[in-house]
Amino acid sequence: MSSKRIDAVQWRDDGILAFKFGDGRVTGVPAPKDLAFNEMGMSVVEYRPWARKLTFAQTNGMGFTLDVGSSRNWSPLRGRPVIYLDQNQWSTLSKAWSAPHRLRSAEEHAAAVKLLKLAESGQVILPMSAAHLSETGAWTREADRAALASTILSGSSGWQMRDPLEVRAAELRIALRASAGVDQEPLPDVFTLAPYAALDVSSRGGNARPQPEGIPKEWRDAHDALLSNVVYAACLFDQEPTPRGDLSGWLERVEKFASWLRSETERSKELKRRSAYVFMVSDTSKEVAHAAFAAGLSPEQMSAWTRRSWYKAWDEAPGMSHFREAMVDKMVDGAKWETNDLTDLIYLCTAAAYADHVAGDKRTIALLRQATRRLKNPVGLHTDLMSLVAALERSID
Repeated sequence: MSSKRIDAVQWRDDGILAFKFGDGRVTGVPAPKDLAFNEMGMSVVEYRPWARKLTFAQTNGMGFTLDVGSSRNWSPLRGRPVIYLDQNQWSTLSKAWSAPHRLRSAEEHAAAVKLLKLAESGQVILPMSAAHLSETGAWTREADRAALASTILSGSSGWQMRDPLEVRAAELRIALRASAGVDQEPLPDVFTLAPYAALDVSSRGGNARPQPEGIPKEWRDAHDALLSNVVYAACLFDQEPTPRGDLSGWLERVEKFASWLRSETERSKELKRRSAYVFMVSDTSKEVAHAAFAAGLSPEQMSAWTRRSWYKAWDEAPGMSHFREAMVDKMVDGAKWETNDLTDLIYLCTAAAYADHVAGDKRTIALLRQATRRLKNPVGLHTDLMSLVAALERSID
């Protein structure tokens, strides 16, 4: 039986697809033309099904290995700390091995190297997200983008943060069902190896995707997991920058309200806060309506929940609660709004609700500190890698 077992499948840039069997035999066939890994700068791509590892070797001598999940347990955290890094912190990690002279200090370089080693040895989990895919893919400096892409894929090892919009929708359904006293649904794992978890798949019918003909049933989960990792790599290594989405409409709406709130000089801070809460309820009304329909609530049940809960912290929706608190604080403080604020707050607030540590820029972390203090969340918040690594060393030791 072991003689028929496939121990490894390897694509090579010489056009060969090689198979290594359990008895040591190796055979090769011409690689399908749609396996265009060379366009991503790869020289070898190897999948080892029994180890559940997918390894990419790049033509520049670099490479990375991704864990391939299993439907038996898509999220084998095993008690390891989960650390969500904002894009600026991933950039620091990238510079640590590609351009250490661009770092601020030897201490920052040492912390970056330490964190990468902890991730590569599997002691911590550094999930990537759709925000990382989008921001990295938009870089126009090809060499810098390739270095950052390699760092994100190597450091994350295939782990992802589930798309925040999907997390928010699930949180709302759970909160609404709890208020109505109806049967609950489990919250999907926020940090996971599940295929395409970083992307919003809810609008396409959950995780269901068509399978190519001829794939045995026992290989279908592996096929999805492998293909999703290839999609992420392709997004990051695409030679053409990916255009960023247009958030000007959101920014205009928020800034218009914030400008009005700043003009209300006679209004107390508490009244401004309540006004900002009302704005946030209005801003999330479509999400709430969709969740109420999906949860099967009647109009009367929905109305009762709205009256009781619109201004309270939603225990069943921690990601949305953190986002609402951070948004309200920023509005009340009269701070300037920028286009990337929506992305930063949605992703970092979701991460803060579920991760052990979050590292980001000073402005956003300051908002998160206020929100987490109000919500009594003990998550570790950091503005540099030195603070993060010091906290990890204390907890790991």
